[in-house]
Amino acid sequence: MLAGIGAVAIAVALGALAYMSSQMPPVETRPGDIFGVIADSNLPDIRDESIKVQKVLQGLSAPTSMAFVGNDLLILQKNDGQVRMVQDGKLLARPLLERDVETASERGLLGIAVKDKFVFLYLTENDNGVKNRVYRYDFDGQSLSNPVMILDLPGTPGPNHDGGKMTIGPDGRLYVITGDLNRNGQLQNFAQGAEPDYTSSILAVDSDGKPATKVIEGLDGYYAYGIRNSFGLDFDPKTGVLWDTENGPDRYDEINLVRPGFNSGWENVMGPMTGQDNLVVFGGSHYADPVFSWRQPVGVTDIEFLDAEFGSYSYSIFVGDINNGNLYNFAVNLERTGLELDDKVADDADEVEQYIMGTGFGGITDIETGPDGLLYILSYNGSIYRLTR
Repeated sequence: MLAGIGAVAIAVALGALAYMSSQMPPVETRPGDIFGVIADSNLPDIRDESIKVQKVLQGLSAPTSMAFVGNDLLILQKNDGQVRMVQDGKLLARPLLERDVETASERGLLGIAVKDKFVFLYLTENDNGVKNRVYRYDFDGQSLSNPVMILDLPGTPGPNHDGGKMTIGPDGRLYVITGDLNRNGQLQNFAQGAEPDYTSSILAVDSDGKPATKVIEGLDGYYAYGIRNSFGLDFDPKTGVLWDTENGPDRYDEINLVRPGFNSGWENVMGPMTGQDNLVVFGGSHYADPVFSWRQPVGVTDIEFLDAEFGSYSYSIFVGDINNGNLYNFAVNLERTGLELDDKVADDADEVEQYIMGTGFGGITDIETGPDGLLYILSYNGSIYRLTR
């Protein structure tokens, strides 16, 4: 699914995690608020003794993304194209939906967003050629029906850097992130490259897939571009400003503040490197350095503002990675324009350590604030964990 240390290494890591999931023995559960709590003697480690980690679900297969609908939960499985549902705290045996998907490398059933009666799914399929597509479904609490393709996006050459993360903005629009698919066009800051083709971008559309923004001149629907690949997208609940994560090649994974018209700089800029003079500039666009970078890529994945009262962690940022299974936490500055830190680059392992809140999650693919105000962490090993006090 993910890009941070190269497609081959990622594929090996994901395969190992899927195998680990298949070897997990059944365990007993006890009552909880939304989920039962699964007894497990080998839980991830949280470095704050006031915070507890609980396993609340297991038995998933290569899960990539999840979304709460009230107290219920929809979960995507990358390779079998299944949408699984947790209802009344239990994982239903029968999938809510099953789609034929392409699964090479980072292709598959990748992203989900929920708005009112609609569920949006981002997936890779082969329909006279490989495409990444966004479908809108009607959801009545029991079934997904009436699929409508609202975005028909490139899927080649790939097979990695497909993007797929989606979220609903405070304006009610659907925000969709795409990767570069290993292309070298204008959206990747090659001046003589192919014209814009919806790769390397964040798109803002309405529920029908129609462009919902005109912030970049001549590129209706484009909110940002110059993105190598990303699996993290969230709005700050305090300001309504969008943030993302971005995966570097052999250096510099990033956290970015994404204002309208943002050019993230790829392929000429990653991390705080200079190179702005070589960027492709469209009217209304702008470049900005990341608010934080890892010098050595960690395979950064999701980003989540804890949109609830949770002691000193309230409205702070949680970030996951796939390479190490680490959970990071960052405080946001008072202006909420960056992070509360002096050094914006973690240059080595010692500097990375100070931002790690938890370890041993087995490859984090999604992080969500639940309706109970607690933090839920989806692991590619097939489990969901919850942080509580």
